[in-house]
Amino acid sequence: MPVIAAVVGAVMTGLIYWFMYGNGMEQIDRYLGDRRNAKLRLKSEAAFKAAPLRAIRNPADAAGVLMQLVALVRGTPTPEQETAIEEQMRTIVPAGDDLAARMAYIRHAAAQAADADTAIDHIAPLLREKLDASERDDLERMLEAVAVIHHGPTDRQERLIARAVRVLAEQH
Repeated sequence: MPVIAAVVGAVMTGLIYWFMYGNGMEQIDRYLGDRRNAKLRLKSEAAFKAAPLRAIRNPADAAGVLMQLVALVRGTPTPEQETAIEEQMRTIVPAGDDLAARMAYIRHAAAQAADADTAIDHIAPLLREKLDASERDDLERMLEAVAVIHHGPTDRQERLIARAVRVLAEQH
């Protein structure tokens, strides 16, 4: 027992000397600063990645991002899914609009989203404000039209669509 007390005492004495006369305080400050900077960096990166979603002002673009996310849940979107998204977009964008440029932005915004839930949270306020109940029903139909490609929707696609519909129906 006295041996354990002597070892603990020696370790504590060494720590106190290191802390007071060595660079212990600097090491601890550096460690805590690195942790704080890492948290800030992660927060900044998340805000940077969410910027394309926050920049959306057109409900058609927001709907396109949701359709793209439904396709992305299954993996890399296939040409059939891309075609279905473009067909759905043609029904909601003006006739003379440059759909290729719009689709490029939609793909980029969907790819930058940290996950589908975060994207829905960023897009939902715009869609709640701009769409009425029948347009929200149309949006649900569009999402399902993309999900049924390749032998019907997967469970993850169904959950994503259900969450999007639920979040859009909430009153804030």
